[in-house]
Amino acid sequence: MEGQGTPLPPSLRELRPGDPTRVGSYRIEARIGEGGMGAVYLGSAADGRRVAVKVVRPELADDQAFLARFHDEARNAERVASFCTAQVLEHGQDLGLAYLVTEYIDGPSLLQHVSGSGPLSPGMLHGVAVGVAAALVAIHSAGLVHRDLKPSNVLLSISGPRVIDFGIARALDEASSHTRTGQLVGTPGYIAPEQVTGHTVTPAVDIFAWGCLVAYAANAQNPFGRGSFEMMVGRALHAEPELGALTEPLAGLVAKALAKDPEQRPTAQGLLLSLVGGASESAVNTTLGEAWSSPPPPARPMPLPGAGVGPGSTAAGDPLPGGSPPDGTFPGAVPGTQPGTLRPDEQIPAHPPTQVPGRSPAAPPQPPWHEPTMPGTRPAPTRHGGPARRSRRAVLLGGVLAAGVATAAVAGGGYYLMAGDGHDSGGSSAAPVAGTIPKTPMLVRIDTKAGWPDMDKCHGDIGSYTPGDAKPTTLLGGDTCDFLPQRSPDGRQIAFTRRITGVYQIDVMNADGSDPRQLVEVASNGRASWSPDGKQLAYVAKKDGVNQLYTVDVSNRQAKQITTDGSTKDDPAWSSTGELMFWSKRDGVEQIYTMDPAYPDRPWTKISKDDTRSVDPVWSPDGRRIAFSRGTYPNGQIWVMNADGSGAHALTKGDGHKMDPTWSREGHWVGYVRGTWSEPQVWAVREDGADDQKVTPAGYTIAHPNW
Repeated sequence: MEGQGTPLPPSLRELRPGDPTRVGSYRIEARIGEGGMGAVYLGSAADGRRVAVKVVRPELADDQAFLARFHDEARNAERVASFCTAQVLEHGQDLGLAYLVTEYIDGPSLLQHVSGSGPLSPGMLHGVAVGVAAALVAIHSAGLVHRDLKPSNVLLSISGPRVIDFGIARALDEASSHTRTGQLVGTPGYIAPEQVTGHTVTPAVDIFAWGCLVAYAANAQNPFGRGSFEMMVGRALHAEPELGALTEPLAGLVAKALAKDPEQRPTAQGLLLSLVGGASESAVNTTLGEAWSSPPPPARPMPLPGAGVGPGSTAAGDPLPGGSPPDGTFPGAVPGTQPGTLRPDEQIPAHPPTQVPGRSPAAPPQPPWHEPTMPGTRPAPTRHGGPARRSRRAVLLGGVLAAGVATAAVAGGGYYLMAGDGHDSGGSSAAPVAGTIPKTPMLVRIDTKAGWPDMDKCHGDIGSYTPGDAKPTTLLGGDTCDFLPQRSPDGRQIAFTRRITGVYQIDVMNADGSDPRQLVEVASNGRASWSPDGKQLAYVAKKDGVNQLYTVDVSNRQAKQITTDGSTKDDPAWSSTGELMFWSKRDGVEQIYTMDPAYPDRPWTKISKDDTRSVDPVWSPDGRRIAFSRGTYPNGQIWVMNADGSGAHALTKGDGHKMDPTWSREGHWVGYVRGTWSEPQVWAVREDGADDQKVTPAGYTIAHPNW
């Protein structure tokens, strides 16, 4: 148990003016994030235990129908056993605002882990399949349907997988003044066919989502592919799922779970029993105990203690832009929606946008919740439950299953926020402590002599630099001009651009600089970008005098041309979910576009909006935001926008050209290059524009950061 004197996790945000300092009996210590239904805070109970406190938006708290449903669903959620879920501890009203308290669980989401490290190992995959099935048994036994089960709502805690954000989504059904009819709540790629066709929602929709989730964990991609909402829904209705690396017997269970007819799907209990091979208490307990281990760290270096959590810390969650890969929402809930309503962050773009906390014009002003109604007084909150309430395990899964599964799961120590995400891309909602740049190494170009950008005089090595260190470390040196290093998704390889005797090529080497080898013989002088599975690189090369996009298979060097138009283009960037972004002069000045490299004949999507020069685009780790250089040299600034181009705003300001942005691995900071081409300096700025500071160590020239 954590005492009140325990230091705050570095990923949390300081409280803003207007944030509450106490809600109910809980002292509020920090802001975790915010989303469609309200804000979420780190709180501490009287005994020092840390909890997550969700405070509903004031306009929803005025809707009596919503409040009645909210408290009804919260009471139902309290009945759900705490094993394999995040336990609901209390709900109530204080200062006219409704709130919900849950335990605070530590661990990356399944989305974050897969996005950063690739498909799960067979052991972890089975552990996730069993743990999530056990959670669904508990949820369904309490009379609830999750309705929005997906990788960002499954946390990989040290004690096993834990399902979060269940039991509240239906509250918006009753929020008559804040809802629209005829649309869907849910996440494309995880919505069951009957949710689309308007049939009754039953626990079978969660079984369908379980099948999608397990297939995603095994393959690092959704079994119905990727694309627009209509495409994903159409495939769920009519296409057969792609199960990829799944093997029997798990593949058979997933196939049954993905049956179009909900009557043909197994129940959660049937899934669990099939997964453990029988109904005995020891079978369930042994399966979870032996299959599960806490997620191994990815091959690439992760943040050091005190340096801000990576995409996996669940004090963070499925980030929103501005609180990454989310500021937390309640499940499926956004003002102006109801079940049947596709949330604004899940609209048509394959990578649904999210809103930057504090920047969305739709965000209501924050009331002075910390102020009592009268000096020295505070109305007694209306509350239900409490931090000491029992787990109620016996209410749910009697007999063998309850005993077996409950033994396997011990409460963790953090809370992960959920946000709608059509592709479930990852990150956290809370930013590191002000001024603290993550101590995670970034790949850089190290200039050993002056000369850049004159390529005939360039002397660039590939190196690694950790912010705060006295000097960078050279990984690959020599007389060649090596630049634009890009780390592979698993952290084991580095791709970079090399210039030899006037010719540019794409090379690959191991993460320690060993075994450098040519991959592409002739390319442009731009960067290469890794595919999400690390099997391909996207790059640019001239064809008939025009820069065209290509992909190349890393294993066999087979290249494929994917554009054929007559426009200049460069800076390919592959998102964690497979979308390819780049800039092109197709419409005149450089603008940012996306395309699906699997279907190169389909039209591009223009992302930038204002016809100002926009280049160097890079995805945030969760694929929800884009950082880019906007403006002409020498007056460019770093800007950030949502994945659909909305919410664009300047991240940097002041003199000096800004270029070559890179996201930190937890998505809370943006590194970039400031200054002239010949005298670059690496800087870093927080996602909200604060704490802009120089990173380059004294006496060195480094550029082209890749965090």
